[in-house]
Amino acid sequence: MTVDHEKIRQKLHFMREKLRMLEQFKGMDKKQFTAKPFTEDAAIRMLQVAIEAMLDICAHIIAREGWGMPKTYVEIIEVANKEGLIPDELVDTYKNMARFRNRVIHLYNKVDADEIINVINSHLDDFKPFIAKVMVDYLS
Repeated sequence: MTVDHEKIRQKLHFMREKLRMLEQFKGMDKKQFTAKPFTEDAAIRMLQVAIEAMLDICAHIIAREGWGMPKTYVEIIEVANKEGLIPDELVDTYKNMARFRNRVIHLYNKVDADEIINVINSHLDDFKPFIAKVMVDYLS
C-alpha cells in the first residue's frame, strides 16, 4: 500500500490551521488568557487536535510503509524516529506532546492555564520541523 498523499495533505492543512489560530493567544499573560470564557478550553482543544493530527500522520505513514504496529502514541513517535520521520533531537519533544494529549483527554482537570500559556508561547514552533519533513518526503 502506498501513502495516501491527499490524507496527509488534509491533516497537515488542519494542523497548520489550528496552529495559526493558536498564534492569537501568544503573548497573553494568565489574566488575559483566563479573562474570556472558553479561551482556555478552545486553546486546549486546538492543541489537542493539532497533536492528534501529527500522530495520525505518523501512524498512517508507519502503517503504509510497513514499519510496524505501534500500540501507543509514544510508540508511534519512537517508530517514526527510528525510521527517520522524526529527528533524534525532537523525539523527546514529540513524546511529551503525545503525553500532553493523553493528559488533556484523560486527566483534563490536571491541565492548567499556566501550562497552556507556556506551550503556546514557547512550543508552537516545535511542530514546524515535522510539517516540513512530511511535506518534503511525502508531498513533493
